[in-house]
Amino acid sequence: MADYRAEDQRLANSGYSPPESGNELALNPRSISGVVSFLSSNEKKGPWQLSRRFRALAVLGSVELDLRTAEVGYGLSEIEAVALLGNVEITVPPDIAVECDGDSFMGNFVLKYDGRVSPSMANRERIVRITGSAYAGSVTVNVKGPDEAMMKRLSRTLGFSD
Repeated sequence: MADYRAEDQRLANSGYSPPESGNELALNPRSISGVVSFLSSNEKKGPWQLSRRFRALAVLGSVELDLRTAEVGYGLSEIEAVALLGNVEITVPPDIAVECDGDSFMGNFVLKYDGRVSPSMANRERIVRITGSAYAGSVTVNVKGPDEAMMKRLSRTLGFSD
């Protein structure tokens, strides 16, 4: 009884048997996460970790996800974005491959490459698949590098001209 914990099922369930090694499904608490904005706004900027499956829902509100400084794991990460009379904006750096597939009804679901960024700049080591729907709302996926306005100000300050 010394090693008994309240969440321990060995005493409550007489049919308990520990999972066999190799056959159990390892659940990572960071594997699924999300954000909901109802009559409000949510932003995820700066250093943060994108889970393998992420859900963003905006109902009469807005969600802004900036992946440029986020930690995105190797392999496939999925984002499901739904905007109902709201706005979901996702910014992805150019070195991450983007697969985008969404539906819209009286709204828009858009993938944009800003500035000098092109799909050929991405390596296929990290892929973000964005799916979802926009109902009288907007889901916008922008693929762009560092803040362009900041880079222009910095080049002017350092004396470089365009």
